[in-house]
Amino acid sequence: MHHTNELTDEECGHLARILLASRRVSLRHHFFSWVHGPLQSLIPHEILLCGVADESGYLLHQRFTACRYFKDDHFHRVIHPGDGLINQLAQEWQACGEPRLIAGHLDEAGSWHVRLTDLELKNVAFHGMGWINGQIKGYASFSRVRVPFDGRLALYVDILLPHLLATLARVLANESRSRTLSKRPAGLITAREVEVLTWVRDGKTNDEIADILGLSMLTVKNHLRNTMKKLVVRTRGQAVAKAIALGLLHAHGARGDTQ
Repeated sequence: MHHTNELTDEECGHLARILLASRRVSLRHHFFSWVHGPLQSLIPHEILLCGVADESGYLLHQRFTACRYFKDDHFHRVIHPGDGLINQLAQEWQACGEPRLIAGHLDEAGSWHVRLTDLELKNVAFHGMGWINGQIKGYASFSRVRVPFDGRLALYVDILLPHLLATLARVLANESRSRTLSKRPAGLITAREVEVLTWVRDGKTNDEIADILGLSMLTVKNHLRNTMKKLVVRTRGQAVAKAIALGLLHAHGARGDTQ
């Protein structure tokens, strides 16, 4: 029986392959292939939700999922800044500093089972990374995990998290750089304005966008008005179409962005 904090030769081999493969990841579809390829050898899963904080501490949530049951609505509810699952898990993680493993079986606290089933996650292996100011710098949350929820899984998540977040940050930086290099209008729209426009593209109303992002209705309206002014358009639909044409926004929804 190996010690909880030691890796077997086989596990070391898996880890080496995962880390070496991560060096070749520079685009979003590379990241998807990496987490659903080499990473599966240590943490077999169907859904990965992860995020890194920008310079203001705002978490940029991402999802990489091969699960057809986990839809846009589930994702929006999970990342809701108020009562969302990620927010709750982040708080619990900050309280203990250890990976938060919730197997989601009926014999656990019933509320977890009901909630994880409702969100199509089934189970959760969550871990965060703190920053020097005490704030959360990033997180990873694996779901529909197909290994025992024990010390081994906690160890794998703990070892892989820094590499996963560094790799994700590189992908997001590359995307940001390519957007900057592409031809953009004189008045660049901000990351927050892009985010609001993304939900408009996905068919959300101002009310729904305000709720998802934890903003006031007035703030959402202001973001949209500023965006339309910068893009020199009159309607929300025109703003979305022009942003896509300029390469500021993906043409497809959040689910397609994972590929």
